[in-house]
Amino acid sequence: MGLVLNIGIVSLIAVYVIYSLHKVLKNSFSSFNKVFLILFTVLHFGISAGFACYLDKLTTVHDPHDFYNAAYLANHWYSNFGFGHQFISFIIYPFVKLKVSIEVLFLLFATISFKGFLVYFELIDLNSLSKKNSILLLFFLLPTLHFWTGFLGKEALLLFLMVMILKKVKYELFDWQFIILLFLIFIIRPHVFFVLLISLLVLFLIDQETSSRLKKKLILIVISSILILIPISVLYFLKLETLNLSALQSYITGFLNYTENKGSTSISLVDTNLFTRIFYLVFMPLPYLYEIKNGLLLAASVENVFFLIIFLYTIYYILRNRVKIQTFSKDQRFVLISSILLIFLFGSYLYNLGLGNRMRIMFLPYLFYFFISTIQFKENSLKS
Repeated sequence: MGLVLNIGIVSLIAVYVIYSLHKVLKNSFSSFNKVFLILFTVLHFGISAGFACYLDKLTTVHDPHDFYNAAYLANHWYSNFGFGHQFISFIIYPFVKLKVSIEVLFLLFATISFKGFLVYFELIDLNSLSKKNSILLLFFLLPTLHFWTGFLGKEALLLFLMVMILKKVKYELFDWQFIILLFLIFIIRPHVFFVLLISLLVLFLIDQETSSRLKKKLILIVISSILILIPISVLYFLKLETLNLSALQSYITGFLNYTENKGSTSISLVDTNLFTRIFYLVFMPLPYLYEIKNGLLLAASVENVFFLIIFLYTIYYILRNRVKIQTFSKDQRFVLISSILLIFLFGSYLYNLGLGNRMRIMFLPYLFYFFISTIQFKENSLKS
């Protein structure tokens, strides 16, 4: 039964991916876009399958086994419901009990993130890209991007959910589905939810078209949500027994002790400041600036050279063309604000370069959306 079900799920995934890719290719006008989309798809599922096959040899990656084992050992489905790790075990519980293999679950989660990427490419409109910003699509061919979004973990779900949030913002569809998307992000990573919530508030506060009355309502809604949801996330996500200052201080002390010399690429939270850790998060490791200790760090260092070049070029382009924030659309402002706040958030507790490489999945797609759409916006505005 288990073998038949695994074969059936893989077959359905294959049919869905081929159908989705064919649909996108049919609407692509240029050969460059078609080659890019095919290469992207092959890389995404190839890296996912390779990750699944060599999972047991990756001694530093424990999450997939933890999720799977927690679901396997659970006596009841609802016993796994909770924040973060527990939620992943909760949603895979039926599959695990039906003897779906961990390798097939890798492909299933890779398919969820694949759908997120397809929506993302729809939002940036590949057909409208100029030669100047088409080069930025190389970001989506970087191996570590697919490494973290193609496995059984939170990143695949978060990428999909954050892309769908971006789509809602772009088309100003603030409906019940938008609330559900935010709620799911809250369950998976509460701190990311709060950043997105604050980003939305800032987005409308700086928007001149939004009325003062609506701004006051939004402020009230956001403050109320924070006051209600922060205690819940502290109690259940941080797993504190009581909600008081001494318990929180004890947690912080324990966290600092836990992160000290954590892993082969550890970063001391005590001996570094916020801006140093932000630099590590965004640009490190870079060749010759950090000791490369494994293949993943080597791949990340090569990728970071590309990212650093793109980052500097975009800054130069914005300054040279005097692009003003007033010309940005809501979606451009949203991804920029969210990216900056997420970078500060993750930089505040970055204690390992490997962890940082994983954290980047939650802001680099937004940041590259800003890079691509800003350059594209300027090109279009010059033509009009």
